[in-house]
Amino acid sequence: MINVSIEVNGSIITGLQWGDNTKPVLLAVHGWLDNAASFLPLADALLNKLEDGSLPYQLIAIDLPGHGHSDHKVGHYNFMEWVDDLYQIVKTQHWGPVSIIGHSMGAMISSIFAATFPELVHRIVLIEGLGAISAEADQTVSQLRKGIESRAIYNKNVNASMKRKSNTLTLEKVVKARCLVSDLNEEHAKIICNRNLTSCDGSVNFCSDPKLKLRSLVRLTELQVFDILSSLSTTCLIMVGDKGFPLITRTLDLEIFSKANFTILEVPGGHHVHMDNAAETAMAIVKFVEN
Repeated sequence: MINVSIEVNGSIITGLQWGDNTKPVLLAVHGWLDNAASFLPLADALLNKLEDGSLPYQLIAIDLPGHGHSDHKVGHYNFMEWVDDLYQIVKTQHWGPVSIIGHSMGAMISSIFAATFPELVHRIVLIEGLGAISAEADQTVSQLRKGIESRAIYNKNVNASMKRKSNTLTLEKVVKARCLVSDLNEEHAKIICNRNLTSCDGSVNFCSDPKLKLRSLVRLTELQVFDILSSLSTTCLIMVGDKGFPLITRTLDLEIFSKANFTILEVPGGHHVHMDNAAETAMAIVKFVEN
């Protein structure tokens, strides 16, 4: 494993790379508030096949802007801008058509990217996520108000939070807080949280951007999400955990997922099934990308 750094329009995107860097790219895109380290268990499960060349790819897991060690955006975050970020990364690196593994928000971003730029995506694996979080059209004003108010509250409190004593923050506290709001166990939460923190002279601080937690100003409607999913022509493996998010499983009942380019697979595990059950997830991915 080596660290990678990619410059895109003057900003640095960081990540982790495994395997022969002359081979085609298998790009891993993490979920909201996660980072490239969330793919460490999966990379370990794939390692032998990456090193002996039996898996004809190199694996690159990136930190999306604002996450992990990547640069923060100057302004606020817009979900669709991450789709643009993905486009810029693939295009500027001249990777050609890539295969993608996306988890949760990363799966949503990757599915929209593949629907919009099918010529840039060879195959795609969507783990516990697809499309985008939608809202009813009549919730537009309410969503906009809440989003703007959340930014105002952030701007008001940002100076106070910057003055917080950094020595009150520890990896252990962050891990326990993350476990309380997710299905991650402490081992896996530690893997993710460790890359979202930086330490210097005994002080621990977040290197991920706190603005990531602010509300979105707008959301797509259900019809818009349906249009995206209907436009997805790339060969696609959709993986869900048997203890994952029920909404995703219910969405897969839609008729569009009976098209020949979709394969749906349920494996034991939760929302972070690629960490909970890395071995079985890896086997499914190997079988899929080698076909």
